[in-house]
Amino acid sequence: MRPQRFKFCLILLLLTGCHENDETPFSPVSSSLSTMIPDGPVINEIMFAPLQSSRDALPDQPDYIELYNTGPDPSDLTGWVIQDCPSASGRRYTYEFANTPSGRNILAPGSYAVIVPEKSPLLQESRLQETFPRIATSGARVFIVDRSRFSLNNDMDCVVLKDAMGTVIDSVAYNEGWHSPYILETRGRSIEKFNPLLRPQLQGSWSSSMDRYGGTPGERNSVYLPANKLTRNPSITVSPSSFTPGDRVAGIELHLPSGAYQLGVTIYDVSGNAVRTLAAGLPAGPETRIEWDGRDDDMQPVPSGIYLARAEASGSGRSAILEARIVVAR
Repeated sequence: MRPQRFKFCLILLLLTGCHENDETPFSPVSSSLSTMIPDGPVINEIMFAPLQSSRDALPDQPDYIELYNTGPDPSDLTGWVIQDCPSASGRRYTYEFANTPSGRNILAPGSYAVIVPEKSPLLQESRLQETFPRIATSGARVFIVDRSRFSLNNDMDCVVLKDAMGTVIDSVAYNEGWHSPYILETRGRSIEKFNPLLRPQLQGSWSSSMDRYGGTPGERNSVYLPANKLTRNPSITVSPSSFTPGDRVAGIELHLPSGAYQLGVTIYDVSGNAVRTLAAGLPAGPETRIEWDGRDDDMQPVPSGIYLARAEASGSGRSAILEARIVVAR
């Protein structure tokens, strides 16, 4: 088979297709930002379809709800509750998570709280810490509800956050279609907001967690972008742009606007031959880092010289082709 070739040049090409659905991951999010949610705690991440099976030896994930305080002032969560949608019979589950007044109920500005059902009141004995070990050092407030699981449906449901007076502070009506369309198995992955200030009711504000554990309870979301970068133009950076294999690797970083993507990343030599495929159909979020160790597809070291990293990102009618030079020095 003849190797794939193309003209060696550095280009940045953004092809934008039309899309009429304002709630798709690739739709513009400026409409979401035009109406900012009130200062204070908001729903920032939801695990509604955890991996739980008695037929494997893996620990069961818990479902959980993460809050983030967007406001400038501390919030006292004492007496606050979360609810799901009413069932066909009108029944609605209410989960009280901060009944007893305590200093631990205070959620500082820019801080996270995680509400999780567990049979043990101790975090160190919880499924949350077993399956998401970074929670132990995250500094987040963890509120354990004494039960085995929430009643959140795997296909669609809602999460409502109410304060001690019964006032609705935030609400989300999600469905499984809010996950990235490029992830085949979404069980065991949470949905995360691209930015806590986005309107929670819009599908375009959310996507699947890209974290290796399937979620980021108590810490910054894996798909997070600052508000001023949500609609940015795609770009690529390589660091270092010149490296000696064995001592270092080249980190290829893709910076995309908010959305769910499928990536292909290939390394070409100066003659236009494809020497290494680093990604093909890789599900990704707005920020992705892929490393190249200076080897070809047969895992043989490539000669010294100039190479080109070519990345293709696509999703929901849009595609971006991004290229950057890499120098291999031996």
